[in-house]
Amino acid sequence: MIIELFGPPGAGKTTFAHALTTRLRERGYDVQLTLSYRPAELPSQPQRGRSTAPRYWITPVIHRLSRPLVEMIAIARHPCALSHDIGAAAGLVGLLPPRNVAVAMRFSQYILRLLRSWYHASAARHIVLFDQAFVQVICFLALFGRAPDKALIARALDNSPRADLFIRLDAPIETLTTRLQDRVRRQSVLERLLEPDLTTNLDSIRIIDHVHELLCSRGQLVIRASSVDEGSLRESVDRIEKELVAMFSAERRAIAS
Repeated sequence: MIIELFGPPGAGKTTFAHALTTRLRERGYDVQLTLSYRPAELPSQPQRGRSTAPRYWITPVIHRLSRPLVEMIAIARHPCALSHDIGAAAGLVGLLPPRNVAVAMRFSQYILRLLRSWYHASAARHIVLFDQAFVQVICFLALFGRAPDKALIARALDNSPRADLFIRLDAPIETLTTRLQDRVRRQSVLERLLEPDLTTNLDSIRIIDHVHELLCSRGQLVIRASSVDEGSLRESVDRIEKELVAMFSAERRAIAS
């Protein structure tokens, strides 16, 4: 089973992914957590009392640039699969081409790496949880696109791998704004060049709303969750755990019959 989280930046997708993974493992489920590893999730400022030398604030940028390179080298060792994945990545970016060529290249590389992770996840017999994957990619391709319309977004969604369960993370605008502003304060100047600005991040909500509607219209199970605070996080994890237990029970009954 593949579970995919999506939602606006700052909604707490990675926090929620960790919490749900921990809960399911405590209940005896075999769960693999696949993270997007945003650079802002790494320490982007020196700890109190430490030097402010460049090597401390440049580390997240080096990680951001080196990690994809290492993964691309690993992917290149399988030329047949690489050829297929390149075509799939180019097709998705071609449907919703970003206005900026550099952004298009970054998305193409990210989709290529995501396809390889998804391929392994689809063959797994355990639960694989993505803190963000193809739905999030489509939302941001539409956000950065030249003139994306609803028909193109729908085509991109139909041409992408589909998870078994989608979880949408929500948060009030005020909470998102505060979290994103705090994220920017913790980033170096170079990190900020690799991230959308606050207005762009908040603009993603309208596209996420539309993609959510498209998923539901296609009969996909989408559960809304929140990690605004400890209470909402715990309540959402409880609710989704019950939903998963019901899904597994129904699956076992279907197999038995």
